[in-house]
Amino acid sequence: MKKGILEKLKEGPVLGDGGYLLELEKRGWVRAGPFTPEVALTNPEALRQLHSEFRAAGAEVLQALTFYASRDKLA
Repeated sequence: MKKGILEKLKEGPVLGDGGYLLELEKRGWVRAGPFTPEVALTNPEALRQLHSEFRAAGAEVLQALTFYASRDKLA
C-alpha cells in the first residue's frame, strides 16, 4: 500500500512539482495575465505532458491547477 502524504512528510522532505503557469506560458500554451487554467480545456494534452515531465523529474506531489477555475471564469 502506498504511503500517504503525512506519512511521507514524517520521513523527510517531499518533492513537489514546479511552476505550471510560467512553464505553460514559456511553451506558448497560455498567455501572461489572468491566471486562468483554461489550458485544461483548450489543450488538456499539454497539461498531461507537463504533469508527466514533473513526475519524470521526481515530483511526488502534483497540483490540480484549479486556481481561479470557477465555472464563470472558464465559460
